[in-house]
Amino acid sequence: MSDFGSDAVPVYGDFFDGDRALKQRVRLTFESDYKGHSLRIDLPDGTAFAWPVDAIRQLPDQAPGRAQSYGISLASGSRVVVSDDAGLDLMESLGRGLNRPLNAPRLWPRAILVSLAGAAMLSALIFAVLPAMAAVLARFMNPTAEVAMGEEHYQLLREAFGGPFGTLEECTNPEGQAALDRMVDRVSADVDLPYPLQVVVLDDRANPVLNAFAVAGGRITFFNSLIQLAESPEEVAAVLAHELGHVVHDDPVRHTLQSASSQAVLAVLIGDLTGGGILTGVAGQALTSNYSRGAETRADDFAHGQLTATGLPPSALGSFFERARDVWGEAEGLVAHFSSHPQLAARIEASAGVGDPDIGQPALTPKDWQALRDICG
Repeated sequence: MSDFGSDAVPVYGDFFDGDRALKQRVRLTFESDYKGHSLRIDLPDGTAFAWPVDAIRQLPDQAPGRAQSYGISLASGSRVVVSDDAGLDLMESLGRGLNRPLNAPRLWPRAILVSLAGAAMLSALIFAVLPAMAAVLARFMNPTAEVAMGEEHYQLLREAFGGPFGTLEECTNPEGQAALDRMVDRVSADVDLPYPLQVVVLDDRANPVLNAFAVAGGRITFFNSLIQLAESPEEVAAVLAHELGHVVHDDPVRHTLQSASSQAVLAVLIGDLTGGGILTGVAGQALTSNYSRGAETRADDFAHGQLTATGLPPSALGSFFERARDVWGEAEGLVAHFSSHPQLAARIEASAGVGDPDIGQPALTPKDWQALRDICG
């Protein structure tokens, strides 16, 4: 091993570690062994470390007067400054590589960290912040604005589910509508809403949807195919009570606000600054996405209590779910709307476990039940 500068005059410089505003007087020694050439730096506290010669670069304009500053990477702030002849001679002896640019830090680890942090922040915004804000806003939303929102949402859904067959028509058979109104009056007894409850049936005979949904403003919609699948008016009343539970708990408003705000964020990220697709996207999500587990459980619990209070069997909700699952499977139509949060089997069991009250009157008379089944003519 050769030791340049160790014979006559020791070589010294000033060391800055890049973390503290502290200058340390250090001894500099050129070393060479089987690993290669290095510059040994002895600190005042007795510790030492080495810089590979191939990595050392001169930094222009960073030291006063004739002094010169040296470093090994842009990623590290540590520097050695030499100003006397012995130090300058030592550094000059290290070779021409000193004049090459400093090695830049690898950027891909930073890029990955920044991307992960951005994804985490976006996820927190969409899945935590926006739902929390939507829940607060839903409680204070003006009823008139809520009705207007629900009307817009309802019309978009009529168009979306009509598909190539055109906008779905409302079923308006007078006898059937009268029967439906009597069922609504009974199921919604003693429920206080800031707007009138509107319940309609859409004619989906050309393309059966088998569903029911609630939108903002107290509007509940049945597809005719659901009524045809039901074996009794009590089953239709049970589905109505469940959707009424969503209305009472402001679930449609919260769901719409959350979907709209989330899609607005995504629209900005992809460059859709006009937001033209937001309303359509929200409408399309109405039946393809589910409420949260808590929202579905609350709606079920409300339905069980409301049906019991009005002398109707809560078990009818479970029996309808069970038949819908047998006919359509676990991922179609109404079952997809009701299934995931929580699992449908558990909800069927919960409905059966509530216990049915003594039924004084059926949900509809046989004549009214037939009129409701014929509501689309």
